[in-house]
Amino acid sequence: MKKITLFLVLFLSFGLVFSGVIFAQAKIPADGKAVWDYVKKEGYAKKWKMWPGTTAMYAGPEPHGAFLTTYVNGPALKAITGKKGKFPVGAMIVQDNYGKDKKLKFIAVMYKVKGYNPQDGDWFWAQYKPNGRIDSEGKVDECIKCHAAQKSNDYVYTSKLK
Repeated sequence: MKKITLFLVLFLSFGLVFSGVIFAQAKIPADGKAVWDYVKKEGYAKKWKMWPGTTAMYAGPEPHGAFLTTYVNGPALKAITGKKGKFPVGAMIVQDNYGKDKKLKFIAVMYKVKGYNPQDGDWFWAQYKPNGRIDSEGKVDECIKCHAAQKSNDYVYTSKLK
């Protein structure tokens, strides 16, 4: 009886912790400062996985930079590796963008937010200076116009999602 009770307590505790993680991810508002604070707190460059099939400082196209390193959070990684075809709400892609001199120029973020911008895949876009200063955020026309060419791949270029 004690083992069953202990098992149920552990199971329920795990469920509450897991749902709390999902709930916390879903609560990040579509706001440049909130997103920056979250990715920094998460330690994305140390704790998140790189986009599967990429390496640090792979050659990148303009306007991003000569070299890129692309990180994804758990929900994004599952969508990529599972060939889901679309990213789920809460998915985040963070890309460090380097110049030819391999110095960090800026950090770009794509964050999937339910109902944020349905006509353009519900992506919230942000670009930051290395110190976290916001260059642009929200429904950024330059980002949307370029990435719309990959609408059938949920607005991403890095690799196919299907």
